[in-house]
Amino acid sequence: MIRRGQRTRYHQSFERHSYRGSGIMVWAEISLGGDTNVLVFHGGTLTFVRYRDEMLDPHVCPYAGAIGNDFILIDDNARPHRAVVVEDYLEGHGLERMEWS
Repeated sequence: MIRRGQRTRYHQSFERHSYRGSGIMVWAEISLGGDTNVLVFHGGTLTFVRYRDEMLDPHVCPYAGAIGNDFILIDDNARPHRAVVVEDYLEGHGLERMEWS
């Protein structure tokens, strides 16, 4: 599914796919300093362990190191993002996260 703003028209370049069974997760890192490749994770549910081991450790930490002290992680408050294991990981690596209400 592609989200568009209100009162925007459909364009052929927008795609809509329906997945039955296990789906995919698409994730990207974007900042004022640049962006990274889009990451696609196939199959299974995103757990706090997958989030830590497949996203934070191999992708976010190196990217945060390249950005430096101005790095702030912004996520969407999904349960895996807020797990104690993830909180401990971020704190242990000195990564700051934007707090949402």
